[in-house]
Amino acid sequence: MPAATPVLPMSNPHDDLLDLLMDLQHDLGKYIRMPLGFLPANASDEEVHRALDKALLKTRATPSGTRSARGLWMAFCAVARPMLDGEPLFADLERAVDRALAWESHALAQPGPLPRPALEADLSAVAPAIRALIQHLQQS
Repeated sequence: MPAATPVLPMSNPHDDLLDLLMDLQHDLGKYIRMPLGFLPANASDEEVHRALDKALLKTRATPSGTRSARGLWMAFCAVARPMLDGEPLFADLERAVDRALAWESHALAQPGPLPRPALEADLSAVAPAIRALIQHLQQS
């Protein structure tokens, strides 16, 4: 007697979107703030620049390669943006990511003093914006 073909559940776009956001929270929200968060308060300008470089340009390292914050964000948007258009909390997330990515030019510049509190605030704002969107979608 032939084996029964397994019946796979139909994909739910809402659940798929939540999965994408959970992945974004892990890959971008977590790793964009971590390098600066590990630095001591008295870190040198060079150490801050190295941490910023890691945070934005070498955000997520996996066995298959390293992804930048911008690359992670663009990959997410390519799939999720159509499902999130018109969602006010997505607009908030976009603004948070834009502020964080605006620091890329500093990551590529020669080490010099950076306004570390502003830098850390901008990079740290991404995770709560993702979390707020996840919570909103879970409640709807």
